[in-house]
Amino acid sequence: MTDHGLTDLLQRATEPFDPSSADRIIADSIHGGARRRRRRHLAVTTTAGVAAAAVAGLVVLIAGGGDTVRGEDPLATQPGSPTSAPADGPTSYDPGSETEVPGGPEIPTDRGIVGDARLVAAVQELLASSGTVTGAEVEHVSTGVTGHLADTTREGRRIDLLLDGMGTSITIQRWDGYSAVGVAEPGPTSEEDPGQRVATTAQEACAGAYRVFPPVECTSVAGGAYEAGWPSQGAGMPDTYKELVVTLFTDDGWAIQVDTYNTPGEKTGGPLRELPPLSAARALEIAQSPRWFTEG
Repeated sequence: MTDHGLTDLLQRATEPFDPSSADRIIADSIHGGARRRRRRHLAVTTTAGVAAAAVAGLVVLIAGGGDTVRGEDPLATQPGSPTSAPADGPTSYDPGSETEVPGGPEIPTDRGIVGDARLVAAVQELLASSGTVTGAEVEHVSTGVTGHLADTTREGRRIDLLLDGMGTSITIQRWDGYSAVGVAEPGPTSEEDPGQRVATTAQEACAGAYRVFPPVECTSVAGGAYEAGWPSQGAGMPDTYKELVVTLFTDDGWAIQVDTYNTPGEKTGGPLRELPPLSAARALEIAQSPRWFTEG
């Protein structure tokens, strides 16, 4: 299915939601579908199911989470105390439209993402001790971790690769701006205005209170906060298919996500090991590397 066809499908599926929420859901699903197609290409496989995976992602966003499969990784299975959700305040931002980009809080930073060649070099050097890196390529993706159909900027970066044959990626984006603004938990009736939730700190962004409710568990670290988890691969997939996702939210507005499978890609091929090639501790170490950024 093309992105255009996928957009039509998701627009119909999101009709019950307000326009700004629907835009975020649709954009996230499409960007996720592109990411999955890229991984399949790297693995030299041909499988259908991008639309199904995108709709599955839609369900997760609507439900505010999803089932997780816990792996044998103490850093991922024993997160620290959850950070508190940001309190509803007087701040309100324009939700935007199909042609206008929403507003949102801007977090100061004096760092920028390095060039593509340096990103590939960083991946090869940082992951050398964890396995053999092949097929590393850089894709320009949405600037913010939450996409919006009216925003055509592609200032984020994702490096897709195979690590000992297993699908892995590092994505660098911004969590501030409109990505930090979301719809709060709906009220008792569908007519009630749920209002906005706005993340203004790395801890709030990591907790996910601006996108999902209840917030996910996060752990504070120097310079920000991170979350680690084992997303379900779907009811139809064997438990042997594993994915580990670690996302670091920094105090200066960056989100660095390390996503790794024990298969050539999401729902692709068969498990090559019991667990993905990176542990949560190793993934966090990679996310915290200064190699992704220009010097401030």
